[in-house]
Amino acid sequence: MSSFSVREEPEALVIRIEEPASLNDFRSNAFRDSLYQAVQDHNGAKVALDLSRVDFLSSSGVAILVGLKRRIDGVQGKFVIFGVQPVVQDLLRITRLTQYFTFADDEKNALDLLRPLPTA
Repeated sequence: MSSFSVREEPEALVIRIEEPASLNDFRSNAFRDSLYQAVQDHNGAKVALDLSRVDFLSSSGVAILVGLKRRIDGVQGKFVIFGVQPVVQDLLRITRLTQYFTFADDEKNALDLLRPLPTA
């Protein structure tokens, strides 16, 4: 099984972390590099990240999420994290990263946040 899966939707690229240990493994750059490459290969720069399987977040995992957001921001994209378990949400709140990231409860709400605003 791959460490993450990628699915293109009309609104955004949806990435699901399949193997949470890969996100938190500080010894391997392969996961980080392949995740960043998947986002770079996507033209729209709108990404919804599913963390529903992640029940622990190490400093390495936090660094990967921050790096991912910085890359998306660098191309004026949008990034939404959804399905965050309470223990991970608490960690992100304590580190004040809830002010840095945009969150949604589920995929539908994440995709809604990534849709362009209607023009009059």
